[in-house]
Amino acid sequence: MKAAVRYQSRGGNTRAVAEAIASALGIQAESIGAPITEKVDVLFVGGGVYAWDADKRLTAWLKDIDRDNVGEIAAFGTAGGMSSVITRVQRIAAEIGIPVNAHTLMLKMLHRGYALLGMHGGNLTDAQKEKSAHFAMDVTADWEKRHNQTR
Repeated sequence: MKAAVRYQSRGGNTRAVAEAIASALGIQAESIGAPITEKVDVLFVGGGVYAWDADKRLTAWLKDIDRDNVGEIAAFGTAGGMSSVITRVQRIAAEIGIPVNAHTLMLKMLHRGYALLGMHGGNLTDAQKEKSAHFAMDVTADWEKRHNQTR
């Protein structure tokens, strides 16, 4: 299975989660500024919640993605308390015709690293790192099971 990880992050929390996911997969996480230039089976897409929704740069990037290069999307996000970024990623994926993996990851970070407060995030707890790695492995195992692949 070929995977890629893309994220949008203002304060550093979502970047840290993306890096933990990518590390578990043995790949590099990249910001949404990096295009998907080759076919991937699973694209892990994450962002934060700002003013009760996903960042507009993330939603615009998703809408412009080349759906022929993406087999499915696995959504993840960080927020103080809301999980609307997951719903937004899933909705846009459905609109552009990309299947969505049933596994999601939403880490509630409270106000740690909250960009509007001038803080810098990215310091995940061991439990959050472990949750991120488990999410990556769950998505991978699910994809492999559905495609009769083995690790």
